This record gives sequence, structure tokens and C-alpha cells, in this order.
Amino acid sequence: VERCSAEESGRTCHLEVPEIPGLRPQLIAPGDVVTAEPGVLRGRGIVERKDGKLVATTCGVVEHVNKLLYVRPLKHRYAGTIGDVVVGRIVEVQTERWAVEIGTAQLAYLHLGAIQLPGNVQRRRTDEDTLRMREFFVEDDLISAEVQKVHESGELALQTRNSRYGKLQNGVLANIHAIYVRRQAQHLVTLPQIGVMVVLGNNGWIWVCAPPKVAGSGRQETINFSQMDVRYEQVNEDLRGRISRVRNAVLALATHGLEVTPESVMFVYEQSLQRGLASWELLDTARCASAGLIEAVID
Repeated sequence: VERCSAEESGRTCHLEVPEIPGLRPQLIAPGDVVTAEPGVLRGRGIVERKDGKLVATTCGVVEHVNKLLYVRPLKHRYAGTIGDVVVGRIVEVQTERWAVEIGTAQLAYLHLGAIQLPGNVQRRRTDEDTLRMREFFVEDDLISAEVQKVHESGELALQTRNSRYGKLQNGVLANIHAIYVRRQAQHLVTLPQIGVMVVLGNNGWIWVCAPPKVAGSGRQETINFSQMDVRYEQVNEDLRGRISRVRNAVLALATHGLEVTPESVMFVYEQSLQRGLASWELLDTARCASAGLIEAVID
């Protein structure tokens, strides 16, 4: 990214903005020249100068979609894209649908026909299902879902037809800015050697929990597993400690402007143990700096 200069009081001032460690795209500031190549289409956050160069109008990272360039702001309200994995909270049970808070300007909606019934039952929804909606989800339930459709008004339609989506149990929620969670191959990951499951929501809501088991069987998820069949269970002290450390590792990464990926979370988790940091100390930037934790992540 080329840096532009401005004449001010007879002096030339150069705008220097550092790249966020861990984020692959280059951080740019207003006035930075994004590109001078012809044939490139400009999207939001970019204007064209008189000399034909495209200049950023907001601070963020440059995104490419074929020939389209646009700037994704660093701190902005999550908008949603089809295919995004999100974590949300049920706020209202309505007629044949649930209203879900996922951090967007408007509430998202999950329709009765877009959920997977317990036991992986495949059938048409009936009036009886409408009467039993509160048996599936009620207010304040946390769920994982996928964005199925984005309406022209900006309203999002969700779906949980995949067996790995549904009500979230036995864990804790971490809220960070959505920019630190990029689209990845897997957003529902069980961290190896740690034994903790992480749901990386594209909306910046991250759920850290015990690996789910099929209700009443004590077995880990299998080919017939359904998240709708997972029930609340008491988590032992050792697993609670691992869940808390993973959650604090996620918050520590976001606090220092680093991407949250399964690899980065595992690295911070292991490094914190090696450096003798307690779980709560990951939330203290001074203690992390003195232990050299963040420098190790960047290197």
C-alpha cells in the first residue's frame, strides 16, 4: 500500500500506520493509495482521485473480490454474509420463528422450517411443532447457526439444519470484534491435546465449551450426532480450568490485535502454561508483556 503525503504549513507529513500483527491484509488509513492499476472496481471505503488512483476513506483492511476492492473497517457492526457461521442469543419466540441477537443492526431470524429436529428426524413441520417451539429454543438460549440469506433490508435469515448447529451448552461465551475472526475452513473445532471445543463465530461471538456428547450415552459425537440432542451436564474442575484458559487466550489475542484461529489459540494456551501464567493473568496486558507472551506469538 502506497503512502500519500500532504503539504501542511510548508512541510511534508507522511502518514505511517503499522500493520496489525497477525492480520494478513494490510492495515490502511484514510488517504492511503490502495491501487493505481486500471480496470479495478472500487467498493465502499474507496474513492477515485483526479489522477485515477483509488484512495481509502476509512481505516481498515483491504479486501479483494475478483476485481472489486473495498475497505473493511476495523471496528464496525457485523453485517453478515451468506455462509457465515455465527453464535447468537435467542431474544424472543415468535410465530414459527425465533428472533436472534447476533450483533447486527437488526435482529436475525431463525424459522421453524430451518432447524434440525431432535434425533435427526426428517419430515415436514406441522402445527404441533409450532406449539412445541419452546421445547427447542427459549429466550436467552445460545445457539450456533449459519447465515442462510441476507435480505435487501439487511435482515439475516439463519439455519441450523446441519447436525453440528443448535443449542450451545456446557461452556462460556467470549465477545470480540468480528474483524479478528476471518472465514476459515472449520469454525467448529475441538482443540487437540486440550480437549476443548471452540465455535468461532464470524460475528465475533466465540463459544468455548466441553466437547459435546449424545444425551444419555456418554459418547462423543458420532456420525449420528446432533447438536440438538446435547444436554446440560456438570463439567469437572479440570475441564473448567481448560475452558477458562482457552477463553482468556481468545480475549488476549483480540486485545493485542491478533487473529483468532485454532492455531493461534493453541499457541497462546501452551505458551501461557510454559511461562507460568495463571488463567486470569492472560487478561492482564502488563503481565502478558512482562512474560513475553505476545512477542512469542508475533514471532
